[in-house]
Amino acid sequence: GYSSALGASSTDSNIPISMGIPAITLSAGGGGFRAHALDEYVSVERNAFVKGITTAFDIVVAAANLKR
Repeated sequence: GYSSALGASSTDSNIPISMGIPAITLSAGGGGFRAHALDEYVSVERNAFVKGITTAFDIVVAAANLKR
C-alpha cells in the first residue's frame, strides 16, 4: 500500500503553475529538512530514496494507465 503526507517543500512546479499549466510534484523520498533555511538539506539514504522514487514512478504509471 501507499501512504501519503502533505508538507511544505521546494518545488519546480511553481513556474508552470504560475503560467496556468497544470503541474504536480512528487517526492523522491528520503525527506528534506529545514526548507529554505541556510542549512537546508535532503537525506539520500539509499533505502528511503529507492522506495520514494519507486513510489513516484508507480504513481506516474498508474496516472498514465500503463502496465509496468
